[in-house]
This record gives sequence, structure tokens and C-alpha cells, in this order.
Amino acid sequence: MNLLHWASAVLVMSLLGCSDPPTSPPQDAGTDLGSDTGDESAADVATDADEDVPATPVTFTQVQEIFTRTCAMPACHGRGSDGGGGSGGLFLTDDSTSYGAMVNQPADQVRRLQLVAPGDPDRSYLVVKVEGTMRQHPECAPSPGRNPCGVQMPQLAAPLTAAERTLIRNWIRSGAPRM
Repeated sequence: MNLLHWASAVLVMSLLGCSDPPTSPPQDAGTDLGSDTGDESAADVATDADEDVPATPVTFTQVQEIFTRTCAMPACHGRGSDGGGGSGGLFLTDDSTSYGAMVNQPADQVRRLQLVAPGDPDRSYLVVKVEGTMRQHPECAPSPGRNPCGVQMPQLAAPLTAAERTLIRNWIRSGAPRM
């Protein structure tokens, strides 16, 4: 495991370890990554309903740390020394720039989605891009010489870990708070 993945895992585990002990039965943290078999027991249905509330609050600062590390290079969504960069016009260089550029902003490639739709990760193009699920949207169907939605992000780094993708989903699910 490379150092980046190890450090991410330690960060997630330390955040989970900092919470107060539960006073009621634990809730599902919303980490179901689609591994359901389709056989929905009563317990599974109840657990799925609990996914609306992340167990641990996620801050935008945590999300920005992922962007800074994996997206904010000059060749991607960062600024070059000449002031250029920002692939697709999207700069993810700091908290204020990233937040304003994504939250409640339309996704150019899939107009019925927002880049970040507070409270709804499934209608957030950011989730589509980091999970690599572009082909599930008809607007993203490639044709000869055309790939309208590009590739999974980050393009020039390893894909985000399951924990990082879940953190982004949970931040959006909790309303995409700015703090």
C-alpha cells in the first residue's frame, strides 16, 4: 500500500475514532458501494434508509484536501504559472474557489445534474466523475471522435479510494456544508 493510501486510511480511521460512543444503535455510515445482491431483507431495507445521514460529519475542508492532493495540479484543475489551467474552466485550488465553482452549479456535460447537488450525491456530477459512472448517462455515450464526458477523475493520479469516494458522497448527502 503506498504512503498516500495509508495516510488516507489513517485519517479516516482517526476521524471515526474521535466521535463520542453511540447512545443508540449505530447507523449505517452510507458506505454501501453497491454490493447488494438485490435480496432485500427487512434489516437491509432499514439500513438503506439510514444512509441519508452520515454517521460522522464531513467538512468541506476534508473534501478540499482530496482535491488539493489529486486535482489541483496545473495540468488539471489547478493554476499554472501563467495563470492558465483549470481544465474545463473548473479550478479546485482552494476552499473558496472550489466550493463556489461546484456547489449548485450546472454540469455542462449532463445538464440535468449539478456539479454538486447538496443533499443528493446521485444527482452530483462530481460523484459521477470520481466513481467513473459516466456511461450510465446517455449524454456521455461516446461516438467516433467524441467522448463528451471524458474519463474517470482524477485523470493524472490513481483513482480515489473507496474511503475518499464515500467521504465525498457523505459530504454531499449531508447538504454539502461549506465548513
